[in-house]
Amino acid sequence: MTTTFAVRIIQVQVAQYDTNARIWRFLALRRSPSETVFPHIWQSVTGSIEEDETPQTTAFRELREETGLHVSELWVLPFVGNYFDSVRNIVNFVPCFGAIVGDDALVELSHEHCDYAWISLEEMRQRFVIPSHIEAGEHFYRSILRPIEQGETPVFMRSWQ
Repeated sequence: MTTTFAVRIIQVQVAQYDTNARIWRFLALRRSPSETVFPHIWQSVTGSIEEDETPQTTAFRELREETGLHVSELWVLPFVGNYFDSVRNIVNFVPCFGAIVGDDALVELSHEHCDYAWISLEEMRQRFVIPSHIEAGEHFYRSILRPIEQGETPVFMRSWQ
């Protein structure tokens, strides 16, 4: 049997700047206990690519569906997550995106999640259990957020909806 490779899932890191603490905070979502895959874990926004979608289109849609957040642009992160699905015998590649929202952004959770928090990068390293979610957050900070913080223009691409 041959193992196949697929792009079926996306991931979106969401950040907002905390002006009081002078740090970026990342959105952490807690999966509902009723979810069959990874109940109770803390994670970033993720979702499945539908047949007529690009990864970017899926990222915008999943961000709206899971959090109620509407953004006009996403950063394309210089990182692609991956994991092996042993049931389907597929190595999945996960395109990762970043979104910046204001500190007044209102999160409205879908049924997939039961809680959320705005956490620091260090808290993300402690709370998230899926390595690619931590790595994507680190890439988002290092490649996009830190340059913005320093008044520089990030060199990576943006996608607009």
